[in-house]
Amino acid sequence: MLTAEEGKEVAAAAKGWLGTPHVNNARVKGRGVDCAMLLVGALEDSGNMPANTVRVAPYSNEWHLHRSEERLLLQVQAYCREVAAEDMQPGDFLLYQYGRCVSHAGVYCGDGVVCHALVEHGVVLTDFNDVMFYDARGRSRLRGVYRYNGGA
Repeated sequence: MLTAEEGKEVAAAAKGWLGTPHVNNARVKGRGVDCAMLLVGALEDSGNMPANTVRVAPYSNEWHLHRSEERLLLQVQAYCREVAAEDMQPGDFLLYQYGRCVSHAGVYCGDGVVCHALVEHGVVLTDFNDVMFYDARGRSRLRGVYRYNGGA
């Protein structure tokens, strides 16, 4: 499990991707990344995960609208352990449900800030309580908080 200090390094590394355009299935800082690949990039850039550890099969940016398969959730669970939301610390991964399954992720940066990649905006910082993280009835879309554990 990441220590608090290592988590801060992951959060800082995620912020290093700010302004990178959203490109589905990509992981090239400054050129393109999606929300899932941002998690991998932050772990690699912080030195907490060896480069090219994670292999992800190509996926459509609309898979969550047509299938219930938890691809993103299962990938995160292979390398991370779920932690209670009240124990959230910088560097933790936040998983959100849009559509039929978990389909969006971000890196918690502390102080109520989430770093994530949005289709029209690229990598941005958003307040943890921003309206985008709630459904039309005001229910949170957050489905889990995960901390990298090296896949152990």
